[in-house]
Amino acid sequence: MGLALLALVLASSFPDSGSAQGPLSHLAAQTPLRLAVLTFEDEAGFQGKWELGRDVPALLGKHLSREGVISVVSRESVETAERSEETKRLRGAYRAAHIGARVGADYVISGKIEAFGVRRVVAGDPNLVGYKSYSYRIDLRNIEMMRMGDRQIVEAFDAETDSVSRPFELNLFGRPGDQEREFRRLFTVDFDSGEFYELAFGRFVASTFRDVSKRLVDALIERPAIVLSGEAKVLAVDDAQVFLGIGSEDLVEHGDLLPLFNDTTEVTLVKVDRIIGPHLSRAAILGGATSAIQTGMRIGQRISRGTGGGDIQGLDGGADSTRSVRSEAWRQN
Repeated sequence: MGLALLALVLASSFPDSGSAQGPLSHLAAQTPLRLAVLTFEDEAGFQGKWELGRDVPALLGKHLSREGVISVVSRESVETAERSEETKRLRGAYRAAHIGARVGADYVISGKIEAFGVRRVVAGDPNLVGYKSYSYRIDLRNIEMMRMGDRQIVEAFDAETDSVSRPFELNLFGRPGDQEREFRRLFTVDFDSGEFYELAFGRFVASTFRDVSKRLVDALIERPAIVLSGEAKVLAVDDAQVFLGIGSEDLVEHGDLLPLFNDTTEVTLVKVDRIIGPHLSRAAILGGATSAIQTGMRIGQRISRGTGGGDIQGLDGGADSTRSVRSEAWRQN
């Protein structure tokens, strides 16, 4: 009853103008997606004080966050869910889905760290006259983003980033040069701190994480439009559910929010909860306006959650690098 009254109040408060976005669509567009970034498996073997399994997802979460569009679940909430006894008994996709359900996430992101740091090569006698070279490498594997509604992997890839070879640095009588001093600071500086981003490697990390987060955000927001042919109509109404004349071949996806129109007036929103066939899906009616739904009503384009925000302030990139982000479909355990 309360939802029905809300829908009526909204309908009377916002005038319609053709097929423009109606009040319910407007409110839905303001609801941010909720993402949980799980603790990554750490195989990098970094010998400093960083806890990469926790630090990497925390930094990725900062890059993914978009005000009003994407809300990232706090690390504290995620780690509490990861420590539960039931979670410890699960593996793979079952574990990720369980954690996502516990923290109320729409999407869950997981991954593994294969390499993360600076490689130093020494030639000659460093105590007399020697040469050292330094290269950066970040290798994140099995990055997967699961949609909680149907437990499907909507994006899966590896992110492997190597720096362009830096010139050799000459060391006389063991005196450290600029690159050597920076290399040593990596073992004492706090990860994701102001001092961290003063280092060339810190800027290299920021640049890499912007690339990774952009790919994940694009998978959430920059999706192709649904194909709305003449058959894109309400086929049947069953209590609080409707059957729609669009399906997998029309690019509709589980969880899509779709407006229903009577001529040019938006009547209500529905949320797709099952893809049945190439041109058939089922959706739940939102807002309680079940009595207003009729067969033959026109389906509108999916509601967008927004187009994303800007970069995280203070995370400057700019390190020279060659990047390779490889896609691969990963099987679930």
